[in-house]
Amino acid sequence: MSREISIFADYHQKENSLTNYCGLLMKLLYEDNPKNFEELLTTIIDADINIFVGPQFSQQTKTENSIPDLAITQKSFSIFFETKLTDWFYKDQIERHINGFNSSTEIKILFLLSNFDTNNLEDRFNTEIKKAKEHNVIVQPITFEDFVGSIEKVSSSEYLNKILDEFKLYLDRNGHLPKWKYLLDVVNCRGTLHEIQEEVYMCPNTGGPYSHRRAKFFGPYANKQILEIWEIKAIIVVDKGLTNLKVKWNNSNEKESELKRQATDKIKRWDYRVNENKTVPLQVFLLENKYETKFIKDSSGGMQQSKKYFWDIALDCNNSEELAEKLMNKNWSEI
Repeated sequence: MSREISIFADYHQKENSLTNYCGLLMKLLYEDNPKNFEELLTTIIDADINIFVGPQFSQQTKTENSIPDLAITQKSFSIFFETKLTDWFYKDQIERHINGFNSSTEIKILFLLSNFDTNNLEDRFNTEIKKAKEHNVIVQPITFEDFVGSIEKVSSSEYLNKILDEFKLYLDRNGHLPKWKYLLDVVNCRGTLHEIQEEVYMCPNTGGPYSHRRAKFFGPYANKQILEIWEIKAIIVVDKGLTNLKVKWNNSNEKESELKRQATDKIKRWDYRVNENKTVPLQVFLLENKYETKFIKDSSGGMQQSKKYFWDIALDCNNSEELAEKLMNKNWSEI
């Protein structure tokens, strides 16, 4: 049984509550200014279509049988949202949504809303997007971050912007925002600093201490300090013998084929890496945008583990330059 979007929704499942909050933001945006809501839809839909919200007023509009002096019309469109707490969408569920649109509706759009780890959403849902086109349906995956960011761009209401700030805090508390964008991965690189200067870090892809979370920033550690901050362009997993390369994470806009080529070239720079890869699969971190800093480990002893994560350290930083400046002459204990 359907329910109206409401501030006083009594859903108990987190997924339903999250969907209600997203719907409530759009409802408030529409009630504040229908044209802003129209602009939002245009912003978050990649397809080249126009959606007009509300009635259209026109004169001398020719119809099939007459030309009325004044016509007040409204285009028919339907927009569905399927919200997931994680990227766990079912093909059969998406197909049911596609088939659930009224065939007489002019514009039909299905949004898949979640916190996606991949940047290549079109590739991720390529099959579903193609199948939807056969039914004149647009399937549009979108992240919570992009959804909120789009509302921020079009909203002119101070009241609504305050609600958006609260909603972003809610998303962050519940892990619905891409935490990797604010994560600094600090790795003990004392023996491989020469490789870092060639814009690469490599380690075995054998799990355990060599497993890495997705992160945007990389800090090579040596002698109780980090003197550089890099951005991680991508991580490529290379199977034994330079075979079967797979892009684990792509933080850039570069094509996967180009990233794989770069990873192969990096390994081939050093004979010992080529020999290592004959028996061990490797993770290749492609690095870029180096900036100097001085981030000091002020506690006694060296790093007790091969890596250390600094979560949310870059919440107010857009790039490695800003993070390097933020950490300049700072101690670990200050963060």
